[in-house]
Amino acid sequence: MTKPLLLWVGLLGLSPMLSAQTAPAARQASSAETPYAADFAAAYQQYPSVPRGVLEAVAYTQTHMRHVGAAEQPSCTGMPLPSGVMGLFADGKGYFRENLRLVAKLSGLSETQIKTEPGSNIRAYAAAYAQLLEQLRLPSGDVARHLPVLLELSELPLAPDAVNSFARDSHLYSVLTFLTKAENQQRHGFPDYHLDLPALFGANYRVLSAGSTEVSARGVQGGGQQFEPGASPYSVVTSTDYGPALTNLTTCNYSSRSGTAVTHYAIHTVQGTYAGCISWFKNCSSSVSAHYVVRSSDGQVTQMVAESNKAWHIGSENPYTIGTEHEGYVDDASWYTTAMYSSSAALARDIVGSGYGISGLRTFYGAATTGTFSTGGCVKIKGHQHYPNQSHTDPGVNWNWEKFYTLVNNAPAVTTLTAASGTVYDAGGAAANYGDDVRQCQLIAPTNATSVSLTFSSFDLESSYDHLLVFNGSNNQAPLIGKYSGTTNPGTLTASSGKMFLEFRSDCATTRAGFAASWTSNGGGTSCPTDAYESNGTLATAPTVGVNVNNAAYICPAGDVDWYKFTSSSTNNNLKITLTNVPVDYDMELYNAAGTLLYSSTQPGTTAESIVYNGAPAATYYVKVYGYNNNTSTSAYTLRVATQSVAWRAAGSTSVAAGGPAELERPVVKMTNPVAVGEQTWLTVTGYEGPAELGLRDTQGRPVGESTHAEFRTGQPLGYTLPAGLRPGIYLVRVQLSTHVQTLKLLVQ
Repeated sequence: MTKPLLLWVGLLGLSPMLSAQTAPAARQASSAETPYAADFAAAYQQYPSVPRGVLEAVAYTQTHMRHVGAAEQPSCTGMPLPSGVMGLFADGKGYFRENLRLVAKLSGLSETQIKTEPGSNIRAYAAAYAQLLEQLRLPSGDVARHLPVLLELSELPLAPDAVNSFARDSHLYSVLTFLTKAENQQRHGFPDYHLDLPALFGANYRVLSAGSTEVSARGVQGGGQQFEPGASPYSVVTSTDYGPALTNLTTCNYSSRSGTAVTHYAIHTVQGTYAGCISWFKNCSSSVSAHYVVRSSDGQVTQMVAESNKAWHIGSENPYTIGTEHEGYVDDASWYTTAMYSSSAALARDIVGSGYGISGLRTFYGAATTGTFSTGGCVKIKGHQHYPNQSHTDPGVNWNWEKFYTLVNNAPAVTTLTAASGTVYDAGGAAANYGDDVRQCQLIAPTNATSVSLTFSSFDLESSYDHLLVFNGSNNQAPLIGKYSGTTNPGTLTASSGKMFLEFRSDCATTRAGFAASWTSNGGGTSCPTDAYESNGTLATAPTVGVNVNNAAYICPAGDVDWYKFTSSSTNNNLKITLTNVPVDYDMELYNAAGTLLYSSTQPGTTAESIVYNGAPAATYYVKVYGYNNNTSTSAYTLRVATQSVAWRAAGSTSVAAGGPAELERPVVKMTNPVAVGEQTWLTVTGYEGPAELGLRDTQGRPVGESTHAEFRTGQPLGYTLPAGLRPGIYLVRVQLSTHVQTLKLLVQ
């Protein structure tokens, strides 16, 4: 006991005395929106030495200020359940300290009264807290010096090993973090105690605040460091399974998979706290564990069992599953925070990408329920309640499966349809059945439309397994119009936003004919304006345009291409072609009479396009104008072909010819486009062989990742691997040749 006492002596000297005086107005801020606000207020009045906010901080950490009663569902981990708002334990199952007995002794209230009456539960904890402050002679206003009291009243074991030390510090970190947040101070009416968490926890603060942790026989690791209960030097380590995780692998409660392949991933709810769960898994008498634990407040992840080993979390289904416990209780949705969903989904995506053959598209996205039912082997990522031979119902009715599905599958490819009317089909097209494991996203977004209506001519999906989701907006976060399955025709659906998002999902087996539907729209996008140059969709039909005059025309409908031709003279042989008043992202190319691409201009967004060709031979040339990614608009662009006898300056152009006639042979780079996330794009170059430097930039011109050195060979496409972790969107590929620089636009889907 000497070392813990010395440690607390050091902690007691870390913080200056802080005032706990609370203004009357601030006290009144603890309103009806706070559960048991009157009980907390009464406890502070009866025991004024207890700093305001501490009771709420402990209650939130333990139960989210919810009274845990006898009817609470047991934990699937076998971890003991607490009682009351303050989360006190009457039965620690031989592992947790039974702090309810201590609180009853210090407060003078009966254990039954503390367990069954929320007000008595809060008041008893406050009484015990006040008694310990007096015994330890600690000043009431200096919360930073109250850590021994908080730990004495905790259920967590006082074992000196690294894992239990981490669990205790994690509990303290959660309580003190609650006290540091301004929104909590305002809501519950307590002052800012100016707690310096990095000073209180020292170098371990980095581990405690890390995004994820891992527990192993070596201790607890996270944030690039190892948690140390004493003052030992820190070493730099990372999790081999999941980089962001703190490593805190248990030394027991797991076994070998004996060659069984991992094929599924299970979602659990602790029925308790993050710190308690970590500690419980280290209890070798508990005979239970999971691979990961996720914290509610910030999504921190701690790894407890290596993925290669079999954790003991789901009975007969252990051999082929990876399991993650989530802090909280199934009957209280407040534990399932945005931070938890985001962190848990990121972990799931890592498991999906780890080579187990688990597809993110096999994530359960049905209704949350209170009972148990087996989804069958087709669904790979699902809750404890969805596996066979189970009695536990976690994560229960409050887990948002649709939200989790979209977070796991967070980068779908979307086909955008901008025509005023048209027809959409499932992934099988007009004639064939759709396939298995399909996720097809289509956005119907006619230009300037005020509403879109979709009428189904046929509809045949595998009932209850394959679904079409329709949203009133530009993505799957917009309001849901409906979710459809089976053979009942949805009829006519209307999106009042002017955009309709369709998401079709199929499972791993049994396909059907799918659907066909036609859309119409109202508003500005219902028809395309005409111009004097149509139809000019091919080089052969290109009309002649005059030089040094403005030509106004439209790219409409989607997929429209405009070709023009003009002739240069031997005297005015310096050419400048500009595309201005660009309403959306358009691109422009210059060809010779043989149809060979000479130059292109591919500026992002509505930036004007420009091609300069000085010293051009007297000849006929062709200009092609088109919408990038099938962009279209009912607003006109302006094309101008200018010629003069002196050379043009090439500033601002992305693909430029300059100098004499020899410049006609300048190399031209082409690139496959679009490309899916994680794949390569392929580049080819005409008239060039030699070194190149490839770099990716965002649309603001900022570098993305490191540049790549490469070598172009005649007739051989060059593969360019995109940086890891790239998000879908528009990027610029900068190609530096020995002759010039060319910038190409790339769509990553």
